[in-house]
Amino acid sequence: MIDLSIPGDQLAIVEEFQPGFGAFEEEGIVYASIPGTAKMENAVAKVENQKAVRALARGDLVYSIVRNVYDQVALLEFQSVPYRAATNTYAYMRIAHVQRGFTEHFRDVFRIGDFVRARVHEVKPLGIYLTMADADLGVVRAFCASCRHELPVTKRDLTCKNCGRRQQRKIALKTNSR
Repeated sequence: MIDLSIPGDQLAIVEEFQPGFGAFEEEGIVYASIPGTAKMENAVAKVENQKAVRALARGDLVYSIVRNVYDQVALLEFQSVPYRAATNTYAYMRIAHVQRGFTEHFRDVFRIGDFVRARVHEVKPLGIYLTMADADLGVVRAFCASCRHELPVTKRDLTCKNCGRRQQRKIALKTNSR
């Protein structure tokens, strides 16, 4: 059974179907919570909509700004991809999740103020944890740690055109994956 529904439409009763994504139960009746196509499958009533906002989940791509760096963890402020909701726009990145292999210092990978492409590794009640260990993840826009001029993000070793200082970052490879 497939029908178009709007929020508040009655989909089923709880004895027949349990509420799934895009549906909720109130007083034994399952209602639609988002507009879309209602589907009743495997004793679950759900509403599908390609543009519906869903919670941020493991594997989602985010673009973030490095706000602070500590010994073992960094604080990043992110903006998620369209149609993904998050209750908090701050996330953490553990030093073990910045690249494959051993990383001694965050400054070898990114610096405060850099723009980073990352993927959600975990969503926990105490916070969101990101990873950029894959080759397509990493710094997409870097700034000189000395004079704050933008660095040309074309290779791993970067040289500032303003002050001549050489720096190192984990640059995100340009790929069309995901």
